[in-house]
Amino acid sequence: MKHLRDTIKIAIADSSLMMRLGISAAIKRASDTDVQFVEIENLNEINNKIDTFKPHILIVSSTFGFQMQISDLRNYPDLKKVLLISSLIDPKMVNHYDATINIYDSAEHIHSVIDSLMNYDEEETEVDNEEQLSQREKEIICEVVKGKTNKEIADHLSLSVFTILTHRRNIAKKLQIHSSTALAIYAIANKLVSISEVK
Repeated sequence: MKHLRDTIKIAIADSSLMMRLGISAAIKRASDTDVQFVEIENLNEINNKIDTFKPHILIVSSTFGFQMQISDLRNYPDLKKVLLISSLIDPKMVNHYDATINIYDSAEHIHSVIDSLMNYDEEETEVDNEEQLSQREKEIICEVVKGKTNKEIADHLSLSVFTILTHRRNIAKKLQIHSSTALAIYAIANKLVSISEVK
């Protein structure tokens, strides 16, 4: 993940210890960024924990959310609120949150939700077709056109698979290239690889 801040602070609100631990473990597994957590186990702790910890994201389980008035959080306009759906809910409940995740979601999906919340609209700039690729993105393009899998690239560059996927999404967005063939042509034309290296 590429973020404006070095550390992501996440508050997890659920009355169940196992649920709080499970959520934090899934997020740690999906993230290559330093993540700090604070747990909120009852309604009385919310304001104090948010004021003290100053999280970027608050994850609220749907069972906990039934008890909580989301309007109580209006004093925290920059706080991103994520609803963790663990049971059937009133669809109107979702409207009060910036995003949702489900207890059955993959680590990759959780990563993408947090990534989208923390990117601040691609670091508050418009990404256009002319934007320069980073050195890391060029390295990843080379590996892709050489026929390496995401896992092989991640291992080679000592990154997580999720980071590789994020870079690949950013590359596709910057270049507006969505096929391996077109990416190979781009790489050859820009002298990132030779024709003989392309698989």
